[in-house]
Amino acid sequence: MPLPTNLLTGSVGFGGMNKPPDVLLVQRLLNAAPFVKGGPNPALVPDGMCGPKTCGAISRFQSVNLGFSDGRIDVGGMTIAALLSLLEALGLLAQLLGTPGGGPMPPGPAAPGGGNGAGLSPLRAEIRKWALLGTTGPLGDVGSGASNGIVSDLDTTTETLSWGGTRTIRKGWKNLKGFFDLGVAGWTEQHWKAPGYLDGVKVPGKRVPQGPSKPSGVSWCGIFATWCWIKAGKQTKWVLGVGPSNATRISGNQGIQVGDICVQSGGEVHHFIPVEINGDDFKGVNGNSDYQSILLKPMKRSTVAYYYRPE
Repeated sequence: MPLPTNLLTGSVGFGGMNKPPDVLLVQRLLNAAPFVKGGPNPALVPDGMCGPKTCGAISRFQSVNLGFSDGRIDVGGMTIAALLSLLEALGLLAQLLGTPGGGPMPPGPAAPGGGNGAGLSPLRAEIRKWALLGTTGPLGDVGSGASNGIVSDLDTTTETLSWGGTRTIRKGWKNLKGFFDLGVAGWTEQHWKAPGYLDGVKVPGKRVPQGPSKPSGVSWCGIFATWCWIKAGKQTKWVLGVGPSNATRISGNQGIQVGDICVQSGGEVHHFIPVEINGDDFKGVNGNSDYQSILLKPMKRSTVAYYYRPE
């Protein structure tokens, strides 16, 4: 597509006019640039406010691609031309601008990289990878192409008991156990020796006990999401009754990015990781979903009450 020349109405960055719509556009474009091509790490929060992080991201892009770094993008200047040329070469520009004719992007938060993960920070790309692996495998005793994810009440096998009988257990129970072992703060092997705990991960329909406050057991959606963060390299733990540690909690549903942990509140709190964002429509990886499966589902921004950001 021909590169547009009228996207910005004023300069953005150090000493710039920094009109919020222009800043928002620049933030989204920079977020779509891969890190190795000068994109920011972590990704910028697309809030339309030009602060040190946005100016620093402009400077980094300039250093990698242009050999200078004044931290400002001028209308019709070298920096905006280089940024648009890069995104066009990557096949991302038309999607980012939102219209075939190259008009300005529609309002509202957008996810860097859209559905294929391009332009995500290394951390967020890894979170997305591990979340999607949870929906398909392979991991542990569950092979690739698992339609219900790497643990599910619907995918079972038979266990021989010590006294000679058999029982039905989850095929991916060791994966579910691993979410607790790696993800939950203070969790040790001693927990599995308490009555009902090991059955909570092995037996379809059962859950790990959580005491009198939650007699139905642990709903492990948030633990799985935290496990994805940890596997991606994030230093965090799930604190039972609280949420992920070392994370920023943000109220509302604006500014959500791929790799965040979104929280729906209603009859029961539920956590999921968005792996694709298109305006108000998300695709989210949901642990502890139907029949305690890990499923990729269409989600709506309006259902999110708050979310956690890994940076």
